[in-house]
Amino acid sequence: MGEQKEQKKHGFDYRSSRFFSLLFPALYLVAIGIFSLEYNIIPGPEFLILAFLIYAAYNQRTWRFLKDWLPFITVFVSYEIMYGIVGSITLSNLHSGPLNLEMGMFGQLPSLFLQQAIRLPVLDYLGAFFYSLHFFAPTIFAFILWKVSPPNYWKYTIAFGVCTYGALITFLFYPVAPPWIAVPHVTRILTDSVDVSLGIPVYRTLFDFLSPNLYAAFPSMHSALPFLISLFAIKIWKIKALPVLIFPIGVWFSAVYLGEHYAVDVFGGIAYAAIAFVAVEKILPLVTKKSGKLSKHLPQLK
Repeated sequence: MGEQKEQKKHGFDYRSSRFFSLLFPALYLVAIGIFSLEYNIIPGPEFLILAFLIYAAYNQRTWRFLKDWLPFITVFVSYEIMYGIVGSITLSNLHSGPLNLEMGMFGQLPSLFLQQAIRLPVLDYLGAFFYSLHFFAPTIFAFILWKVSPPNYWKYTIAFGVCTYGALITFLFYPVAPPWIAVPHVTRILTDSVDVSLGIPVYRTLFDFLSPNLYAAFPSMHSALPFLISLFAIKIWKIKALPVLIFPIGVWFSAVYLGEHYAVDVFGGIAYAAIAFVAVEKILPLVTKKSGKLSKHLPQLK
């Protein structure tokens, strides 16, 4: 009898909600994958959120999931909407500060130098891999924090909002064309090379769907968000999380090599992420201590 209980305790019950919490998200992701291959598109991060919702529903955590994730989803979706709106109203106010600063710092555009000096197909694909992680990593990392460290999930959500909305304001008042638009002979490797070699307009579709703002080079959110993830990971898991630094470093190199961003854009993204992290780790606790009303609405940050 005791042995049967022990087996039931450690075994996998195929009639349990745990089984369905894994089965249905898996089937959903397979369906999305087939649809994407059939129509030559890449699904956006919002499709991942739906998979997490299915998982939460069969773990009897739906309401907690909705309540906890509504702020993150609101920030994410509103950022995507405003990103496109900002892109449509900044065409007549372009700035060339990063390009001029870059030429003053390096004497040559790093994107052009890298493409002329070390351009290889393997680097094209490696750059595409790291650059593509940006579209999914922030949502996946948020889910990990929600599962293992709720207080840090809330801090990450606030930092994510500070970083993205700070960037939106910058995009509005300081629009900058990326190197592949502003500088002759800089190739947009993702669309002009990787897509061509794949025979599928993967990145052309992705950019048309997710990135309607062509003049949001500074700061680079591709550089900011991986660094923000790394800061939280290292804060929580200390030295064990150091390998995660491969992610932002790979994205920083890729952003410049692929012709998507200036090195100055990368530095700007790092600065925005650092400011957002410091804001939630140092400034927000001080504010919540002084404001009883704010502390009441943000108990998770205590």
